[in-house]
Amino acid sequence: MNRKIKLSFLLVLSLNSLIFSQENEVSLKTQAKQFSLDFVKTYFQKGCKNYDLISNSVIILDGDGIVEKKKFKDKLCESFNSAIRNKSKTYKDYIDNYIIEVYTPQELIEKSGVKLPGYYVPTETDYFFCGNKLKDENNENFIWDDMFIFMVRKENNTWFFKGASG
Repeated sequence: MNRKIKLSFLLVLSLNSLIFSQENEVSLKTQAKQFSLDFVKTYFQKGCKNYDLISNSVIILDGDGIVEKKKFKDKLCESFNSAIRNKSKTYKDYIDNYIIEVYTPQELIEKSGVKLPGYYVPTETDYFFCGNKLKDENNENFIWDDMFIFMVRKENNTWFFKGASG
């Protein structure tokens, strides 16, 4: 009888742990999506307001390695300011016209077949923002696609832009 109680107790603990883990992942993914959208929103503002939201080291996912953000601030800011090709468009236009997806590294690999570089070591708080696909192919593509594919990471309880597509 004691053995059945112990087994039942262990089963309940295991299930609770699994449920907590799944809830935590959903919560992190939701946070990652919100941070990513907040980051994208800065593309529609003048200046380089999102520079402080970038991790000190940025993973260039197209094969260029890991770079220190301070070494390419001007290039980053220039890229952010070029993210919107049609400057008459707004953040609301973006939300209305583009599909927004957030993936774990494993989900990204499974859904897109992309191969992540060997120097990239995933953490459990890494998420990939993919917001470059139009909902309707007949609509104007008014963004620079590369700027809407990036990775975010939670470091010390704060979200940061951590990886760029190139």
